Amino acid sequence: MKYKGLTVVLFTVVTVGFIAGLLSYNRKMDEMLGKEIVQATAADFKFSDTKEDSTPPVEEGSPEEPQNQVEEIEDVIVPSLLGLSENEAIAKLLERGLTADREEAHDEETPEGKVLSQDPLPESPAAPGSIVRFTVSLGSEEEAEVAQIIVPNLIGYTKEAAERELRELGFLVEYEYNPSEHYDEGYVYSQNYKVGAEVDLGTTVKIRISTGNE
Repeated sequence: MKYKGLTVVLFTVVTVGFIAGLLSYNRKMDEMLGKEIVQATAADFKFSDTKEDSTPPVEEGSPEEPQNQVEEIEDVIVPSLLGLSENEAIAKLLERGLTADREEAHDEETPEGKVLSQDPLPESPAAPGSIVRFTVSLGSEEEAEVAQIIVPNLIGYTKEAAERELRELGFLVEYEYNPSEHYDEGYVYSQNYKVGAEVDLGTTVKIRISTGNE
């Protein structure tokens, strides 16, 4: 009986010690697991809060390259050249930094030597150095083609004097030699156009020269 009671007491002590040790072990394990979970959560939070910087690093001492800046050139206003002389028109264009290109044409209304048209039109914007074409009037085309001159009186002139007079006026000269009772040799006694007649510029006038009284 004595040994049996001792055995029961010993078993009870061992069982209680085992249970106490098991509880202590579980408590320590829970504490260790709790610390690991907290650390892992903090690490995750720190990682997710970090933003990647996509900006490439700039080396120290290397200045940024300046951006290319395109300088805008302002347009100029084309002046009016209508009615001006050629020299006046060119001077006006040069004042604005424009280039002149001159042409000529006949015109019924615009006086000869004056600008009758231009391209671009007045008050148009144009880049500096642009070409402005303008046309200078040659006057009426009909007047230029059918210019009239008056036939002078050549009777009694010497051959040389009559020829000089006709050529200065724009005539061509033709000669015919015949005897004459009233005019000495070498003098004009007749002409094929009557005095005061209007003829085209360049008309040929025939003068008849006396060879004397035969």
